[in-house]
Amino acid sequence: MKKYMSGNSKTIKILICILFCSLSFGQNTRVAYEYIYKIDSLNKERIEKEVMFLDILKEGSHFYSYPKFVYDSLKNVQIQKVSSLRLKEYNFSNFQDKSKTKFSVEKKYPEYEILLQNEIGGKGYTIIRKRKLLSWNILPDKKKVKNYTVQKATTSFGGRDWVAWFTNEIPFSDGPYCFYGLPGLILTVEDTKGDHIFNLIGIKKDISSEYEFTNDNKFTITEQKFNKIWNDYKKDPSVSIKSTILNSSVQASLSWNGEEVKQSDIIRNFKKQAEMEIKTNNNFLELELYK
Repeated sequence: MKKYMSGNSKTIKILICILFCSLSFGQNTRVAYEYIYKIDSLNKERIEKEVMFLDILKEGSHFYSYPKFVYDSLKNVQIQKVSSLRLKEYNFSNFQDKSKTKFSVEKKYPEYEILLQNEIGGKGYTIIRKRKLLSWNILPDKKKVKNYTVQKATTSFGGRDWVAWFTNEIPFSDGPYCFYGLPGLILTVEDTKGDHIFNLIGIKKDISSEYEFTNDNKFTITEQKFNKIWNDYKKDPSVSIKSTILNSSVQASLSWNGEEVKQSDIIRNFKKQAEMEIKTNNNFLELELYK
């Protein structure tokens, strides 16, 4: 009997460790990442940063911008205030949406169906992905990230090659953006060119204030449809504003700072600004979506 217990002590310890980890991380968990990206392929010196949250819940996970979280929280407080006081108008002038990244990702467990929300020309779209996205190659390389032992893995996704570091000390097969499928939480992941990087900032267990993730996008489309909409938008980004102005009750001219501005000037200026944004925002995380 003693010999049996001794020979299986390692197995018992492993089972206890797995049970302990499951209990420790069984609550709602929020993982904060710093997203570092170079959006202009012709100007790699231009580096943008955004704090992103990954909320891991029982039924799935939500990945979104922290500044967007702040904006939505303030907006919801204002809406509740207006509702409680029975006011007629909302006042959002005291705060603004400072988020740079417009995408968000919802993963549904256990199938890992992915809902990727993104924008084209200010209009929101949701891409539903039910197929398996990633095929990982797990390597023996290990190191430390934030006191966690992590292991290296590589994959190809979205027209880029990626290197991830995951830890089986945190038993969530999830990670930032659309990355998932490794035997543990992905703490860092970046493409091999260093254009898009997600680095762990910290982890908070048993979060009390869950971000209410809502899908406000009315347009649910395929990846192929998203790509077509993008290419049509590139050809003429002023189509939507033309339609809005021409099909509305807007007068033939508007007043701006006391000066008369024609509809044609508004459309032309909007198109010029949109074309400049398209030109300087070209190094997308998923190149295949925008090819």
